[in-house]
Amino acid sequence: MLVCITTNEELGRLHPAITRPGRCFAPVHVGRLSRVEAVAWLGPDAGVGADGASLAQLFELRGELGQVREVEETRRVGQYV
Repeated sequence: MLVCITTNEELGRLHPAITRPGRCFAPVHVGRLSRVEAVAWLGPDAGVGADGASLAQLFELRGELGQVREVEETRRVGQYV
């Protein structure tokens, strides 16, 4: 069985149990698509910059994905009665 995971973390920051030989077959970096590639994937060129776009940006331009933002977790403080 092969399992593929994606992460924005550097490989060295992941737990050694995940990255040890035999577990991590190959780290693959997927970079930005060039403008030509991005327009070919997206269709219209509206919103694609001169330096291209990431796949996440293309999904957002198609309206299929909202931009992911980190939300600060609020802690609820209570008392024991």
